[in-house]
Amino acid sequence: MHDQASLTSFSANEVALSIEFNSGFTSRFHWLWLRENCVCNKCHHPQTWERTVDTFLLDRDIRAKQIEISSSGEMLNLVWPDGHITAYMASWLLQHAYDNHDVNDGLPDAVVWTKESLPEKPSIDAAEVMETEAGVSTLIYQLKEVGFSIVKNLPPEIGMVEKLAQRVGYLRDTHFGIDFTVESKPQPNNVAYTSIELKAHTDLPNLETPPGIQFLHCLLADATGGESLLVDGFAAVQLLCQENPSAYEDLLRIPVNFRFVDKEWDLRWNSPTIRLDQKGRLEEIRYHNALTATRETGFDDMTKLYDGLRAFTQILRRKELELKFKLEPGDVMVFHNRRVLHGRAEFDPNSGSRKLRGCYVDCDQAWSKLRVSQAMNKL
Repeated sequence: MHDQASLTSFSANEVALSIEFNSGFTSRFHWLWLRENCVCNKCHHPQTWERTVDTFLLDRDIRAKQIEISSSGEMLNLVWPDGHITAYMASWLLQHAYDNHDVNDGLPDAVVWTKESLPEKPSIDAAEVMETEAGVSTLIYQLKEVGFSIVKNLPPEIGMVEKLAQRVGYLRDTHFGIDFTVESKPQPNNVAYTSIELKAHTDLPNLETPPGIQFLHCLLADATGGESLLVDGFAAVQLLCQENPSAYEDLLRIPVNFRFVDKEWDLRWNSPTIRLDQKGRLEEIRYHNALTATRETGFDDMTKLYDGLRAFTQILRRKELELKFKLEPGDVMVFHNRRVLHGRAEFDPNSGSRKLRGCYVDCDQAWSKLRVSQAMNKL
């Protein structure tokens, strides 16, 4: 654990300081990095924690003239050529070690799932989320780890899902508004506002940054059919990579044209279907065939794009990946929109009403709340 870390030895050269921790792990730190990240009040603002030292006025070839490990091993003390003193805790250095080490982003790892591997749907009672910070943290943890949660027993009334979502983050405004009602409409501007089947998809891939977390609150569920559908897109991508590596590479590389258009909007964005973060981990999926514009990739890539999307689609529609269930009034389906794909079965609007109320928040605020909560729990 980082809070039990200590330093045992070091060695230095012109480029970096190499430090061995009590766990046996060794990491190198560039001198400029060590000087830039000094956390004293002269180098970082004491209230905002923002860096105030001007990195690029520092000597690029700077090197500490004195190096000392405290007797307990818990501190590294450096003295720079101008006499400036920098002190680092061993736990902080271990947490931020970047040499052959996966720096922790402070969030739980994603746990991929299929219908068979998921023992039960993660869920939480609405009262816990609405009334306690622990409940908010539990919900966000489920969203980060599993990608979705079912919030139970939220009064099936207009306006309640917005209040629930605001416990997680600020409401995200889109071309559908700050919130929206999903029901069959006479003149729909989106297939969600019909009664037809919706295959698994991610919402709003036509935006530069699609919404991160979606809330869908069931208000009425009298119609026959309309079962909800969730698929872990990360699990599907892993299968694609294993079974069809060339298709996987093509979907990482070849952009898809997404577009939403009606009388008021013409929203377009081009992006590959699969995106990785800087560490090579799955970060985002954009998949919505109904919102795919006329494909305009280069001639040599067109067949590869079609083949890659076909292979990915076949995996997404495997029964073992599809989690199906019927939302009841008071249930809220909350999911990470850029990971977990969602859909619904066709329903008969003549058999009764089916009405959901939805809204979005961005991941930034949710993940921030989880980090702050976890830090408070360690105090």
